[in-house]
Amino acid sequence: MAREPNNKEGWRAWHTIVSIPEFPVRPETTALIVIDITYQQASRDYGNCRRVIEAGHGDDLQYFLDRMENRVIPAIGRLTTGFRELGAPVIYTRCASLRGDGSDQTWRHRAFGLAIDANDEEAQIMDEVAPRDGDIMLVKTGSSTFTSTNCEHLLHTMGITTIVVTGIYTNSCVEGTIRVGGDLDFRCLMAEDACAAMSPSGHANAIEYLDGNFCHVKSSDEILGLMREESAAAE
Repeated sequence: MAREPNNKEGWRAWHTIVSIPEFPVRPETTALIVIDITYQQASRDYGNCRRVIEAGHGDDLQYFLDRMENRVIPAIGRLTTGFRELGAPVIYTRCASLRGDGSDQTWRHRAFGLAIDANDEEAQIMDEVAPRDGDIMLVKTGSSTFTSTNCEHLLHTMGITTIVVTGIYTNSCVEGTIRVGGDLDFRCLMAEDACAAMSPSGHANAIEYLDGNFCHVKSSDEILGLMREESAAAE
């Protein structure tokens, strides 16, 4: 009887032969994208997380919340600080309604309870990684940063060719942004420790199919190290 092929093993074998090459990460052509680190989506005290906890399912969120609080938020903090020090742009996205009633958002976002007024407290970026002067804020009305904002136009205007993607969720908005970004010919990096999904498998599976295909997956410290090396070499 023929052996059922293992799709994941086949994918790994494929990447021993075919993979996108490494590329320089220069501060002058690299931007950081921080996706949806809002109170509504990333805090245990607000939005959907609070509702899940109040419904008695808090244990199911423990992995996500632990990762957010102990790994993702600190990693994003290091990245935003490092990018600002290097003079590289920091771009934030947040899911919200500019009209206030969700009519400008996708039906899927409305169904998921993301139709909140852009001025509401829940729609703001969490204080721990709050934007600073000079950072860019985009209101995202769909999942991919590129399909529901003017991010592509802004990146081209600033001469950006490389993006470092962080935030939530690894297997949703982060993955969607990287896939579309790759198709738009941007060089993409995912900062693994600065991203989270609702489950370890959701996070790992997204990385499995993105790494070497649409992006390179590295740690936040690795990415900052590459940028600092390029900056020093240019002096």
